[in-house]
Amino acid sequence: MTVNPGFFSSYKPLPLVAALAAVPSFHSAAAESDASQNPWAFNLTLYAWLPGVDGKFSAGPFNKSVDSTFIDIAEELRNFPLAFMGRLEAHYERLGFYLDGNYVDLDFEPRFARGISKGLSSQLGVMEYGAMYRVFGPAASERIAHWDEKPRSNMLELYAGGRTLWLDNQVEFRGIGSASTGKSLTSPVIGARFTVQFSPKWFVLVDGNGGGFGVDNIDFAGSVLGLVGYRTTLFGMPASIEAGYKALRLDVSKRIIETDVTLSGPFLGLTGYW
Repeated sequence: MTVNPGFFSSYKPLPLVAALAAVPSFHSAAAESDASQNPWAFNLTLYAWLPGVDGKFSAGPFNKSVDSTFIDIAEELRNFPLAFMGRLEAHYERLGFYLDGNYVDLDFEPRFARGISKGLSSQLGVMEYGAMYRVFGPAASERIAHWDEKPRSNMLELYAGGRTLWLDNQVEFRGIGSASTGKSLTSPVIGARFTVQFSPKWFVLVDGNGGGFGVDNIDFAGSVLGLVGYRTTLFGMPASIEAGYKALRLDVSKRIIETDVTLSGPFLGLTGYW
């Protein structure tokens, strides 16, 4: 039997081609394994914010100036402040959506004319909502899938959306009645959030935003949040515990309602991821 040596020389590249073809197949298998995980990810944060108040509230011709820490507020308030705070996020790969709600009810004792006025009540609701994009860092679903590992990089997210404020200021008078003003205002907001991963367990997050720009008579509405978080699991679910400090600045002027106030104080949160 005669074998033509030119046959093998003509097909010497075939083993190399086969090897190169096998490499992407292995990568595609790994990618398929990663892609098999759900690209959606969610997280819910329930938090307590204990702010001090510095600023002025008004209802018609009446106003109330306040400059108190959270501890001092207990002496200025007729009732313990009522508050509800939570944040829900939904992520699809690098795109995300968020809804963050705050409600605070402050019921102040009168500083002057105690025999006439019962004080001033201010109800403040803040609802923030919008879309975010993770510029760098692991996608939310990947981060949850590798929860016990340190992420390969830190994370930067940019976001834009809206902020709706509900303001209701009321002055009560003994035997006369009350004067109140209430309004719902909405303005745009833009911001950024940066997360630094120190270890598989510990991270630092800084979140800052600003808005208003004169829309709907909101001259400025912005907040800054800085916190340290610890990643763990609760009942088998990835979770984190956060502690930090948050400040919210509001400057609203619309006809007879006005609020020019800064609320700032400690922040404690608990977040679940799935």
